[in-house]
Amino acid sequence: MQKLNVLLALREKLANRYAQMVGDYTSFFKNKQGAFQGTLKTHSPLDGYAVDATKVANVRVVTTVNEKMDWWLKEALEYFNTALAIEASNGQDAPMVELVFEGKTYGPFPATVLLRLRGLVENDKFATMLASIPVREETKVWLPIDEDEDYKKRGNIYQTERQEGETRTTETHDEILKDPNIDPQHLPSNYRATTTQVKKTVKTGDYTVQFFSGEWTHQQRANLLKRRSALIDAINIALQKVNDREAVECNVADLFKHLIYG
Repeated sequence: MQKLNVLLALREKLANRYAQMVGDYTSFFKNKQGAFQGTLKTHSPLDGYAVDATKVANVRVVTTVNEKMDWWLKEALEYFNTALAIEASNGQDAPMVELVFEGKTYGPFPATVLLRLRGLVENDKFATMLASIPVREETKVWLPIDEDEDYKKRGNIYQTERQEGETRTTETHDEILKDPNIDPQHLPSNYRATTTQVKKTVKTGDYTVQFFSGEWTHQQRANLLKRRSALIDAINIALQKVNDREAVECNVADLFKHLIYG
């Protein structure tokens, strides 16, 4: 058990670190979505043809939304628990009420804790961070990982079906045009054959391409934002209950007159 004055001294440091983290996460979510995506491309050329470098890639999923949020929770909870412990200490003799959120009960908490909790959840920068969580393309069909053991171990990574196709190129060669008026066996000495360029599309190899994602679905992010709103509503209901009592008058007129006039 820590002393209240220790928590008060620690709170500012943790608050600054938390604010920096929320800003960093928002920036990362908005600008580094590629870190949540992976691509595997292969190309097998036929004899006589080179590997098509544009068809070869192995980009790994650097991180997933769940991995980022696991770390965020670990860091954020140190600040949250410290800030709320201060409020709980200041309101330990005050009436308390349970917080009911999506059928689960938490607490009981005094009004001081509920007010501080509401401030944390309502924070605009926190809301922006949550709204910036990367989501994967809905135009692709995403399936559970079936082969990559590293991805399986990490979890929350999905893949598309492996697409297969052929690489092709257009080859050109000159072909002599037949002249119906000339006997090929008795060509005039000054005869100049007429040629034309013939183009032919040929197969050069086989390729595969597969995409991977550690992003969330649109539905997951929407549900999170919905839960945030529901939590704010639940806190407001709890505050109404805990504050359903007679108010105590507090008049500081003399104090502030003293401050202004001495």
